[in-house]
Amino acid sequence: MRRRHLLAAPFAAPLILPVQGQAQAQPSWPDRPVTMVVPFAPGGTPDVAARLVAPKMTEALGQPVVVENRAGGGSTIGTRSVLQAKPDGNTVLMGSISFMMAPLTMDPPPFDSAKGFRVVSLMASVPYILVVRADAPPQDIAGFHKWVADNPGKLSYGSAGNGTPLHLGGAIYALLTGADLLHVAYRGSGPALADLLAGQVNMVFADVPAATPHIKAGTLRPLASLVQHRIAAFPDVPTMAESDPRLAEYDIYTWAMLAAPKATPDQPVTRLHAALAAAAREPALQPRFADLGFDMVMNTPAEGDALLAREQAKWASLIKRAGIKADL
Repeated sequence: MRRRHLLAAPFAAPLILPVQGQAQAQPSWPDRPVTMVVPFAPGGTPDVAARLVAPKMTEALGQPVVVENRAGGGSTIGTRSVLQAKPDGNTVLMGSISFMMAPLTMDPPPFDSAKGFRVVSLMASVPYILVVRADAPPQDIAGFHKWVADNPGKLSYGSAGNGTPLHLGGAIYALLTGADLLHVAYRGSGPALADLLAGQVNMVFADVPAATPHIKAGTLRPLASLVQHRIAAFPDVPTMAESDPRLAEYDIYTWAMLAAPKATPDQPVTRLHAALAAAAREPALQPRFADLGFDMVMNTPAEGDALLAREQAKWASLIKRAGIKADL
């Protein structure tokens, strides 16, 4: 499935939701700072997204929006902390696809993201890209396929944690090609890329925002787009699908999504949505979003809930068929 088909609506004007009861009769919200939890270490897609929009959301809400990294467990530690928070809109999650995907690799799943959260909005869809160190043997994706085939069990890939797209990127590549790769889990894509640069792992199936600065610095070499189209920022990098017939359906991506505990009232969700939309439209941020490979999207909470449920069903089926388990 092409990544763009997952998006419920193009980036549009902010949504105005009906608020239950009379808005003027309700206490003003927010009346204290909002904590935006990122369930990874600094450096990956949700962290970058959160830190770009938080200052503008602060202006719109009139209260500080504080980004807090709570890494570990393939995103499940930070995600669970938001699920267990008071559902008043003051603790929200800026998650990637991992907050839905990681629990699906665990037996039993620690929680059900689609049932536990209501979506404020999908903010952006983000492609993945395969990177190696600039001094690694493969010069292109054909050379990479040969390198992996010639070194069974000897090459490793770093991920942002068990059950994250970086993990699934390597696991599905191995499943489709018969490759024998070693998985090394970190607490975010930033640490995984740091160890790639240090020579501790051989490759990362990386999110574009985290990898882009290193690619532009010439320290990492991009070999293939992991989605079904070439990435605008790297038009000369072929897709994984076009590199090998066995990989025709290969499609690994993530998104940045703002979500709140399911019982959060409409008023905070409405205000959070408007603040996020205003931040996402900010002209000063548009070049930054484009440079990082963000495909900007804003949808309604109802559309976001439906997307989350569809994505969860899709990935649950794929993970089950592939027999992918979190190697804790």
